[in-house]
Amino acid sequence: MTTQALPAQSEARNRMTGVALAASGAALFSLKGVVIKLAFAEGIGVSQLLTLRMAFSLPVYLVIGVFAWMRLKQQPSLRTYAAAAGLGIMSYCLSSWLNFEGLRSVSAQLERLILYIYPTMVAAMSWFFLKDKLTSRHVVALLLAYAGVAILFGAEIDRQGPNAWLGGGLIFAGALIYAVYVTASKPVITRMGSTLFTAFGMSAAAIVFLTQSGVEMAFHSPPPVTANGYWLALVLAMICTVIPSFMIAEAISRIGPGLMSAVGGVGPVVAAWAAVMILREPFGWPHVASMALTILGVWLLAKPKITQTAGARTW
Repeated sequence: MTTQALPAQSEARNRMTGVALAASGAALFSLKGVVIKLAFAEGIGVSQLLTLRMAFSLPVYLVIGVFAWMRLKQQPSLRTYAAAAGLGIMSYCLSSWLNFEGLRSVSAQLERLILYIYPTMVAAMSWFFLKDKLTSRHVVALLLAYAGVAILFGAEIDRQGPNAWLGGGLIFAGALIYAVYVTASKPVITRMGSTLFTAFGMSAAAIVFLTQSGVEMAFHSPPPVTANGYWLALVLAMICTVIPSFMIAEAISRIGPGLMSAVGGVGPVVAAWAAVMILREPFGWPHVASMALTILGVWLLAKPKITQTAGARTW
């Protein structure tokens, strides 16, 4: 009886740890939009802010990556390393650039809500490209999630005008790329381990972007950055990027992308609180309704199914 209970207790601890990492990582990631808005107010441009973010975070990723590589008992294949680099560039460079550009035109609250619906994009892509079955629960979840985003998007158009379409579209495209990243990263994390995967992928992306940025700066000198701007870039790199990136990767490794995305519902809540308290963004019934509908929709989509075998969960 004791020997049978131990695996169950170990699994429960592993799941609880994964959930805690997912919630903490989502909360820290959600502050990114607020920090970016504050950096924009300091006069920092999108490319300049991305450059500072990657310059501050790259040394940390390289050091952690070397330690993770040294602890490996079996080296992953070159193909696995290439996949990790490609996924890192996809998420850290392209998705981030789209997200940063979009934040120039929409609120931090709408940005986080749009990013949060990436599991619905995964379900839609699986149905369209892989011919996966789309159940009634999936349909209801999609309708709820997108209705929530539509409510807040309508409020943004009233405040921001036509620019909200461009900003929302860019952030949606970034979320779509992130959906591909989360889905494709699971098997690569399994082969490399979450720490090495994150460190290597992010390092590859940072090196690519910093090289491009260096070439651009050779022809066009960027404007000077204030001391407060450097502090904000450091917070963006460490608190809103490096730390949560390792948390999310480990959470995916422990509980899978389905439960990770459901637990990530804490992200829009934290983003809304920070945007109201720090940026003084408005918060009324459209924000409450949109948040409730979107979080409910994603939760329905990511809710675990209980199998008939020993109550096991499948995601």
